[in-house]
Amino acid sequence: MTKNLIKPIWRKLSLLPVIALLVSCGGGDSSLMANLTGQVTSLTNSTSSKATHFAASRFLEQAAMGPSPINVAQVKAMGIEGWIAAQIKLPPTLVKTDVSLYDYELNLDKPTEQKMRDHLRLSNANLLIGAEDQLRVRTSWVLSNFLVISDSKPLPYGVLEYQNMLQTYALGQYGDLLKALTRNPAMGVFLDNGQNRRTQLNENYGRELMQLFSVGLVQLNLNGTVKRDVNGKLLETYSQKDVIEITRALTGWNSAEPNGKRKSGNGPNYGKPMEADFPDQHDTGSKTFLGKTIPAGQDAYKDLDSLVEILVTHPNAAPFVSLRLIQGMTTSDPSPAYLERVATVFRDTKGNLSKVITSILTDPEARYGDAVAKATSNFGRIKEPLLIFTSGFRGLGCKIAPRENWDPTQVVQSNTQRQFSAKSVFNFYPPNHRTQGSNVLAPEQKMLNSTEFSDRMSSFNYRLQDENLLRDAGCEVTLFQTAQAVSDEKLLDLMNERFFRGSLPASAVKTLIDAHKNYYNRNKGLSLVGSILDMASLMPAYGVSK
Repeated sequence: MTKNLIKPIWRKLSLLPVIALLVSCGGGDSSLMANLTGQVTSLTNSTSSKATHFAASRFLEQAAMGPSPINVAQVKAMGIEGWIAAQIKLPPTLVKTDVSLYDYELNLDKPTEQKMRDHLRLSNANLLIGAEDQLRVRTSWVLSNFLVISDSKPLPYGVLEYQNMLQTYALGQYGDLLKALTRNPAMGVFLDNGQNRRTQLNENYGRELMQLFSVGLVQLNLNGTVKRDVNGKLLETYSQKDVIEITRALTGWNSAEPNGKRKSGNGPNYGKPMEADFPDQHDTGSKTFLGKTIPAGQDAYKDLDSLVEILVTHPNAAPFVSLRLIQGMTTSDPSPAYLERVATVFRDTKGNLSKVITSILTDPEARYGDAVAKATSNFGRIKEPLLIFTSGFRGLGCKIAPRENWDPTQVVQSNTQRQFSAKSVFNFYPPNHRTQGSNVLAPEQKMLNSTEFSDRMSSFNYRLQDENLLRDAGCEVTLFQTAQAVSDEKLLDLMNERFFRGSLPASAVKTLIDAHKNYYNRNKGLSLVGSILDMASLMPAYGVSK
């Protein structure tokens, strides 16, 4: 499947043969990750079966933000199930924000406003690349791609606290996550539920809570196939009346402590869940939606408990949410049988995300390709631009995100995809996007355009020139420079291990070496490594996890 998704583009660009690239970086470094909490230095051993280097690297493409040398070693020693179990036990890595960064007057204190935006970018990039709890981070990333907020409305501090909320609930019960989502101030600003009142309904959040966050538009079987009436027409999940009723149940939420103590830079009180302190703003009448009734006389808190119970136990929730999670981790177009197995776990545990994620990653279809020669043509997912970046720097052993050459106050990021910067609640790509000319689900392919490919042609090459900035980020500069000093072949051996699962064909190695024989900038930092990565990032097997 996935090779054909990009083939027309890379043929037009006259790129190299297919190469499978995997990347990684080490775990948390407390001295370099001062703004992150929850870092640990080791994981306990496990009796799980050991994994090969290839299998461990492939697995970490699915379960982390790219395989790192430290994580690969852990998975090889502990086995996949042992690593998952140990990761679930880790505390969530959370971003700390000093009060001085958000206690300012919006539009009046521009320097502090800029510092807060820089703090958002830096902390987010460091979390993705360097946090030890990579399974949680990857799950949070996947969740953020369908439980979407955009920094176009909430202020940066609110975005960071939203990320902390995802980290806190990413491996817990989905119902608890939906409750936290509903009370999150950044979401309250983004989809307007902070303005939803008994006397003036705002349907934005209630509609998306059903459409995008829980049950979807059409009724589903447990295996994800759609239900139809006797005439073959799709059966809708909810009606406009259901939207109005759930919106009534969501009325009355306000910023915590709305007492004028805060400056406008933190007006919605982003660091605390919204409260329902004014009972007259909540509709206490009975509400009926999705075939269930919430009784009259309940306050906003009890109504929230009731409506979340209705959503999580709805027959659509298990296949709908499970599909989104599978698509973000292992394969964009899972078989009905794979989806049904995962959805069954969701249904039977009422959305226990630790168990659901474990079932996704340990399913036989997910693990079938762990043997080098067993990859299947209909399994895999295209790496988003952000994952190209995070896996690249994790593969270099970086402990945090390096800074930009052109401005060391800025952190290296993908130019075309930054978390929490989608233009709308529908994210960077729709989950139901299908590749042209086929019926294959390929959401991330939506991002593969001329701008993205053009950007990849020099991204790593440029960013890896300043070795001091790389060393500051804990990247293993000396290791790669030493290999390069021996020979290009020795460098490709190291890169093969770090970025290609150790399975790069000899013909591809030769092609990469020949293409860089006369590379003009080979001795400046890790520019040669970056140029090879740039070339690889334009190839199907680097940009596709199979």
